[in-house]
Amino acid sequence: MSEIKSLRIDISIFPKVFTIILGKPQQKDDESGLNKTFEKPEIVADLPRCANILYLEHILALPDSTECKLLEKYAYGIAFSDEEYEKMLRLIMVPGRRTQTQQIQTDELSLFGLEIRKDNKGNRKLALREDAISTIKAETWECIIIDHLKQKAFDIIDCFDFNATFNRKQANNNNHEKLKISLGAWRFSTDITEQNLSNVLRTALIFTLVNYCFENTKDQYDSFSDFFDVEFYKRVSLIYGIWSNRGNKDTIEYIPLYDSFYNLDGINKEDLIEILRSILDDPNIAFGDKEDLKKRLIDGAVSFHRGISNEDKDLEQRLIKPAINYIYLREKAKDTLASAQILFDGEKYSDCANRCYYAMMFSLKSLLENKGLLANWKENELKESESHRTLEVGLSKLIAQGVLDQKDYNAFLYVRDQRIKCDYSIYKFEKADASNCLSKVQKFCTKIENIT
Repeated sequence: MSEIKSLRIDISIFPKVFTIILGKPQQKDDESGLNKTFEKPEIVADLPRCANILYLEHILALPDSTECKLLEKYAYGIAFSDEEYEKMLRLIMVPGRRTQTQQIQTDELSLFGLEIRKDNKGNRKLALREDAISTIKAETWECIIIDHLKQKAFDIIDCFDFNATFNRKQANNNNHEKLKISLGAWRFSTDITEQNLSNVLRTALIFTLVNYCFENTKDQYDSFSDFFDVEFYKRVSLIYGIWSNRGNKDTIEYIPLYDSFYNLDGINKEDLIEILRSILDDPNIAFGDKEDLKKRLIDGAVSFHRGISNEDKDLEQRLIKPAINYIYLREKAKDTLASAQILFDGEKYSDCANRCYYAMMFSLKSLLENKGLLANWKENELKESESHRTLEVGLSKLIAQGVLDQKDYNAFLYVRDQRIKCDYSIYKFEKADASNCLSKVQKFCTKIENIT
């Protein structure tokens, strides 16, 4: 039989919710009868921590196992290889919902995957339920992994001032306690908003680890460490954008935009659009973070749309295309209008006319998408089956519905005609003409922005 290893591990990384005591302390007199002492209760255990400790003992009883070798490196602070990181992360990937037992649980111990057994001497002791071991294994390693990555994770979280928009409920104004964050699985705060943020950050951390195991994203990086620094940062940046623009809401929701778009099912289209607009319009969000988000929206939509099955078309047409395509076209209109202004300032008036028209066109397309009037994407391509002519037909529909008016239609045709003359003929187009086009486009785009 292999010798059981002994390692020093800080058990405070495992959660403690309450302590159970089984067996009353028994009074015991010495021979003189003068000194009274009490024997210890039969069982004293912190829950659910006790289950984690019992699982560690199970690992240490198998010194040649992969788990024991990983645990030993963790305990001694020895760096993991990328292969070892993946092995360790896969230990927490339990298919389906984690549950200790499918049976009706009649006692508190069963809730934590524990039961009482008797040893050879007839003494009672706590032991792991057989049907709970896989769950306790995942939860134990999850605590270990989070503790191992905690410093890196908080270095990233601390890049963002989450505390700036946090107000503790019923806080003493003279003794304001700053926001606290925990990446643990159990509730640590009575403040709903504080607890919610920690839950969302923890979810982002777990999604990052799942991505490393099951997606190809890691192939873009030299090491797990590089992967984690960049990918967790992206998710925290997204959370910060949602958190900073939550308004009066007490809670926010993690939106898995940096993960498979299949995980978006269940999210409301209007909510997703509102979140993305708020983040992209927030002047306090770094430009680079916004660009990363816009790139991810396109990459995620491309990945989902390519070779899409009939079963997945509902999610695409109900959420992904209406939200992602609207945001893409809206941002495209803003960027193109900014280009038109730059060309105008540089006295490139004919080129300005071209950009003015396309800014107007992208803005119109965003409105058509918002109203469900834009054609579906072509097969394996994020491109609608639309032409300049069909877009004008769509514009006419919007006017007939009262969404836009005749002045908007006339402005669109005017800018269109100016662009055609500048692009395809020798045409005198001066500063006043370009200024007129810019003015019409700005009013058109502003109106559509307000409508949508």
